[in-house]
Amino acid sequence: MGKRSSVLGTALFGLTVLGLFAVGCSDGGVGKDGDVVGGSCATTDDCAGGSTCLAGTMYPDGTCTMPCVEQAECPDGSVCVQESGGTCLLTCGAASDCRDGYACIDKSTRGPDGHALVCIR
Repeated sequence: MGKRSSVLGTALFGLTVLGLFAVGCSDGGVGKDGDVVGGSCATTDDCAGGSTCLAGTMYPDGTCTMPCVEQAECPDGSVCVQESGGTCLLTCGAASDCRDGYACIDKSTRGPDGHALVCIR
């Protein structure tokens, strides 16, 4: 019984450490709260993974994004659009997929499809 308790305790400790690591680290994600593409930002320091913060009337409260020349440079869940000299923006199917202040609008892309719905104002 003592050996079994020790093994169980070790397993629980390992899971706890992994859980704390996951909670304490950014996922570098894409989405409404993404720190790579889609999340709000005041400065580029608020973004991760080489992303920058774009601000202005098209990007209320700023948006984390990555510059792009072609679609392959954008992470999954985003698309390379012509806006701002080529930038990865969050894709959407409806306005509810976007942050408050953003709409789901059809924009020209730098990919093979030629257009996509993205979160922008």
